Amino acid sequence: MIILVLSVITIALSSVEAQDFGERPLQKLIDCPSAGCPESGVYDFELRAFPGGGVLVGFSVGLLGRFGVGLYYGGTGIIGFDRPDWNPQPGVTAMCRLIDENLLLPALSIGFNNQGYGAWMDSAERYQFKAKGFYAVLGKVFRIGVVGEIGWHLGVNMNPIEEDNKKPDFFCGADYHLVRQIALIAEYSAALDDRQVSSLGEGKGYLNLGVRWTFAERLALDLHLKDVIINQDTDLRGGGGVGREIRISYVEKL
Repeated sequence: MIILVLSVITIALSSVEAQDFGERPLQKLIDCPSAGCPESGVYDFELRAFPGGGVLVGFSVGLLGRFGVGLYYGGTGIIGFDRPDWNPQPGVTAMCRLIDENLLLPALSIGFNNQGYGAWMDSAERYQFKAKGFYAVLGKVFRIGVVGEIGWHLGVNMNPIEEDNKKPDFFCGADYHLVRQIALIAEYSAALDDRQVSSLGEGKGYLNLGVRWTFAERLALDLHLKDVIINQDTDLRGGGGVGREIRISYVEKL
């Protein structure tokens, strides 16, 4: 794992044709999608480490300036002494940007994502944090002079894949950039599809917070705090509190 991370960093720092990661619109917040669309011919590599020795690796690519597709795979127990418990199948993402943002109107994107986050739970046939499934999301960036810029995101989704509860849900989020290299991120999912008696949620929804540091032109490090308002029973966390995870993102042009 250390060799893989160092390899990504070395490639990013040694490449000649660097693309500025700090100037790209966020392709996703933390778990929630944004209306950001990957540039044509640009691919993203993502490595996420989460509680339980979990690792999730993803690869996505932009097509024709309006489409994006991706593939994810991982599991828990990968870091540590436990036997790895792999996800039952790879996660697939696909998105299309229908409307570009302009001075008055937000951007609009639609997509599908069956990759949830956290551990896969065989007994419930779902991820700890459910995938979005089919979604639509609006996004708008406001530039406020020397104060920086802030992006607002609002979306609806429905996951027909995972068992439990298949109700529609909604989510919102924001990202704030005071300087190009640092972004503060917040997102909230109402988790209307995670509120049954048999569900994992307790009806408060999920609030996630994060900070992104773009420390190379095409390489970023995110630190996330998951489920800040403790919507899930602490027994699912081994008696712990707020979840903590790390995400490394790398972008390159084909």
